[in-house]
Amino acid sequence: MLNIVANNFQVKTHLQALANAEIAVGHQHTHTSGMAKGLSTIFTTHGIRGLYRGVGGASIRVAVGSATQLTTFSWTKERIVMLQASVIMIK
Repeated sequence: MLNIVANNFQVKTHLQALANAEIAVGHQHTHTSGMAKGLSTIFTTHGIRGLYRGVGGASIRVAVGSATQLTTFSWTKERIVMLQASVIMIK
């Protein structure tokens, strides 16, 4: 599953960084036909190793993001339950 996520991030970043030829700076990826074509192009050009490029960085980003989201959700839920309990006690 992480491989699919990392590859989607990789192609999404390529698509977002694509610029018109007049203002382009640096290397421009040519995945203009969408996600499936982008993955196909990466596999054709770089092989299986190309599909796994960036997995390390993506896994760290996903781990930190998930930990933050779960912690925030748990903390917020506890506060809401405490507030609801205090409102019920007041009534």
